[in-house]
Amino acid sequence: MKKISGIFILIFLLAACGQTNENQEQSGDNSDSPEPIEVEIDMENEAEAEEEIKIGAHVTQGEETVTDANEVLFEIWKEGEKEDSEEIMAEEPANNTYFIKQSFEEDGIYHVTAHVTARGMHSMPTEEITVGEAEQEESKAEEDSEDIHAGHQHGSPVTADLQSPSEIKAGEETELSFQIAEEGEPINEARVRLEIWQRGDDTREWVDTEEKNGMYAASHTFENSGDYMVTVHIEDQEDLHEHVDKIISVK
Repeated sequence: MKKISGIFILIFLLAACGQTNENQEQSGDNSDSPEPIEVEIDMENEAEAEEEIKIGAHVTQGEETVTDANEVLFEIWKEGEKEDSEEIMAEEPANNTYFIKQSFEEDGIYHVTAHVTARGMHSMPTEEITVGEAEQEESKAEEDSEDIHAGHQHGSPVTADLQSPSEIKAGEETELSFQIAEEGEPINEARVRLEIWQRGDDTREWVDTEEKNGMYAASHTFENSGDYMVTVHIEDQEDLHEHVDKIISVK
């Protein structure tokens, strides 16, 4: 009887040890959050009216090129005419890049946002293109920017790429994460605040983010479905004071 009992105890200890190791492995897997996706818009800085150009989006996750995105949609609008933006779905990736062909009817400054949903995350960087003779509009935009950011000594563009769940639902707490960079270099130890409001509503909510793993993140609950405006305010101790506007669709 003592010998049999000893065998049962040994089996029990081995099983418990195996279960502990399995739980530890699972716990380790859960604690390792996936790397965010990064989207680089590939297009010319200038074009002529009626000229057809290619606009591409190169998607990566860490060192891996992403070619299995759920959706890559380009949103294009002329300066000051966001409400009349055009949305175009990208074709299947060619040479590891999602792309569309686009022409612009008239001169002006145009904005291009690549809305990319892939691997449970969403990113939506924006770039500009100058079409035809748009010097006056461009000069005015630069003057306005100087008026808004008087004393700002950073001449290079600051970006805030949104990394969030592919679908944001009303009434559910969601973590909004932003990758903040200047000329592609991450900005660390900055104060980043989110100004959030729904289109058509004057009520603004301010949310402070926390920096972790090179990202600035905050939790927020969108009460209603629809489009929300999010202005990312970025400040540091070297006279940087920038803001980047984003649009978030809530189901």
